[in-house]
Amino acid sequence: MPPASPPTFERRPLRTALPLAALFAAVTFLIHLGSSLWGSHLGYGFFRDELYYLVCGHHLAWGYVDQAPLVALQARLAETIFGLSPTGIRIFSFMAAGVTVALAGLLAWQFGGSRAAQGLAMAAVLAAPVFLGTANFLSMNSFDPCFWMAALLVVLRIAEGAAGPLAWLLFGVLAGLGIENKHSTVFFLIALLVGLMLSPQRRILWTKGCAAGVALLLLIALPNLVWQWVHHFPTYELLNNIAHSDKNIKLPPFAFLREQVNMLFVVAAPLWIGGLAWLAFARSAWPWRFVALTYLALLGMMMAMHAKDYYVAPIYPVLFAAGAVAFTALTRRSWPGVVYSAVLVLLLCWVTAPVMLTILPPEKYASFNAHFVDTKVKSEKFSSPLPQFLSDRFGWPQMVAGFAARYNALPPEVRAHTAIFCGNYGEASAVNVLGPRYGLPTAISGHQNYYYWGWNGYTGESVLTLGDDAADYKDYYAEVIDLGPFDAPWTMDHEHRHHYFWLRQRKLSYAADWPHFKFWY
Repeated sequence: MPPASPPTFERRPLRTALPLAALFAAVTFLIHLGSSLWGSHLGYGFFRDELYYLVCGHHLAWGYVDQAPLVALQARLAETIFGLSPTGIRIFSFMAAGVTVALAGLLAWQFGGSRAAQGLAMAAVLAAPVFLGTANFLSMNSFDPCFWMAALLVVLRIAEGAAGPLAWLLFGVLAGLGIENKHSTVFFLIALLVGLMLSPQRRILWTKGCAAGVALLLLIALPNLVWQWVHHFPTYELLNNIAHSDKNIKLPPFAFLREQVNMLFVVAAPLWIGGLAWLAFARSAWPWRFVALTYLALLGMMMAMHAKDYYVAPIYPVLFAAGAVAFTALTRRSWPGVVYSAVLVLLLCWVTAPVMLTILPPEKYASFNAHFVDTKVKSEKFSSPLPQFLSDRFGWPQMVAGFAARYNALPPEVRAHTAIFCGNYGEASAVNVLGPRYGLPTAISGHQNYYYWGWNGYTGESVLTLGDDAADYKDYYAEVIDLGPFDAPWTMDHEHRHHYFWLRQRKLSYAADWPHFKFWY
């Protein structure tokens, strides 16, 4: 293989690629903003994890049991700037969605693609179900592809000599923030290292600039590492608990690969698969061969660890970009790429948007979704009337109102020392985000990071909770009183048919028995 050198083509000036990228970014943002506003009108509320992130945002720290710290900061800033509403707290995620789409276009430009290739790459990422779904609510997943692809674009520029050693510092900032956003970024960086080591571009690793970038990366990631160390690596304990449970569905290799096709949209599969092949085998793409090796290394690691299928998703914009460039080069005309883009946009409007966004009433969603095969991809064992990312937006106001009715029915002298204990972070966070309007106290739980936040001084002499069976509490409390059922349409199946219970006189106080409540799962 010849030594690395810049590809022998004339790349368009960056200024000619930016307007189209900015246009697609703006359209992406408006699609998410509009669907969220319309979804709120239809009754779609806060997503379960959003409620938890909001509470974490009021307990800012360098780490949490089940996540890196950046999503909590995102939640706190969004709530502060845009207000406490489903749409308001999602604004940054919508922006991240636009940046992800724009980066696909800039990567196509980096590979020497025309405007048609750039538009095709961005249309494919915009129409991909996985990116529509994960960016439509407050989450760390919306920012993952931003950090991964921006960092990769910097490496591509460095590898061909278009960027100097100082660019490694930008890489370090992006990669470090990526780790502080989500720990899976570590696996992307390992895969990138493998890809570079197996290619002629390994030469860029043995430079002072690379060393400085890696040092900066580690410096940015260090606070979370220290937090994990001080707390005895709770995230590893959580992941180990899950790995030895039946919570997640462990897909065999073929099923895992099939879901890669499904979550990226079947019609777009030739594009990213073709992009992988182009990067791996085309003579004109040999300077970027390490990208194909990076993808294969990441895919192999995720399959070996039985990770959720969408954990690979953030790397696909670069494959769409490569595929778009290969497609337009193969057809030698602009119009096939434009037609392909138009088809993807039409299918976005008719298929992926109605399936992945909150634009259909829930009662109509099931009948619409029934027309499509394999659109409802499950990564966990829990079932629901709608896909989990939609069902988990229902029921929280009704659940909190039920707590409020029972709490306010207690005598004032009893309310003063009555705790609300919840079995999971979704229920506890719903009480803590939506409950203040009813005068509810701060809910406690042993689930995930709530375990660290403790029992708030409650003794257990008077507790309101939501559970399945009174028998579950009779060994721990002197008196268990059933206060009636809770149910709400469209919620997750495991949230149905609960009952409110009033628990009296816990036999062992919360302070003495708190380790018993630790639930990392």
